Amino acid sequence: MTMDAQLRKMCLCIAAIGGAVALLSIFIPPVRLILSPATIFVSGTAVFLFIRMLASRTYRDGINAANVEMQGNDQWPGRPKKFGDPDWGLFGVKTGSPALLWLRAILVIGILPIALLQNWIGIDVVWLWVAGAFVAMELSLMHVALSQSLGAGE
Repeated sequence: MTMDAQLRKMCLCIAAIGGAVALLSIFIPPVRLILSPATIFVSGTAVFLFIRMLASRTYRDGINAANVEMQGNDQWPGRPKKFGDPDWGLFGVKTGSPALLWLRAILVIGILPIALLQNWIGIDVVWLWVAGAFVAMELSLMHVALSQSLGAGE
């Protein structure tokens, strides 16, 4: 297993644990003590992944190739894909492993209810949840980029 694959697995665990801690803190008040450090750690992970993608030519080229493939022969190339798209949607086969797809779906869709409840549960829970969602989205981008760069090499 390459170092990059280990990094991505570790970041998947960090996003999942961040979401779990956010949920636990709603029901178990003592868990709120670790919300700020956890948010800083998960946010730092998101920043690290973003810089990793910017610094890697493989990721940049893969994301560019995915962009071209997503646009395809569409006469309106700026049109967004639907959530139900079988390739690029929320559970699209090109956007991640099954574990990543489920985690990303839970975290991204959960942003709205968590944000609506922020007056009752606290803004710290929202920040941690959103940071975990960003890590999951970045992992999906990394997956797309790597699958595009591997497909181009064949």
